[in-house]
Amino acid sequence: MSTEITAPAESAPETTIQNPDGATPQEPLGEAGLAALKSEREARKAAEKSAADALARVKAFEDAQKTESERQAERLAEIERENAELKTAKTRAEVAAAKGVPAALLSGSTQEELEASADALIAFRGEPQQQRLHVPREGSAPELALNGDGIEQSLKNALGIQ
Repeated sequence: MSTEITAPAESAPETTIQNPDGATPQEPLGEAGLAALKSEREARKAAEKSAADALARVKAFEDAQKTESERQAERLAEIERENAELKTAKTRAEVAAAKGVPAALLSGSTQEELEASADALIAFRGEPQQQRLHVPREGSAPELALNGDGIEQSLKNALGIQ
């Protein structure tokens, strides 16, 4: 014996959002609405600027209250982070050069991860085919003999001698 309780099927009443001056969103705001919108935007910009200035003052106050050892600890942490980034970039460049893949396509932070990423790129790209050099007219006889009249005539034409 199961009883199902269903809610009456009522549709939500349709409402139209209206601005305080009575205009709907599809209608133009009018001069009063534009003036109000402009003043709100200016007030928001001023409030954001004021908040940023206050945040800067708080940061300056906190920095002034820190001891020298705290400042040095923060600087050391920043230098260590930068050092780790540079080491990763160096390893990335070395692996890219050794494997012959673009460094920007490698992912990972350790050398093993970078090498695995390079190997995956090489497998995706396929084995590089041996580059075959092409020499034009290879194996054919020269058009002019080195000691023939053709050379002499070509030189005379080039120099403008009759």
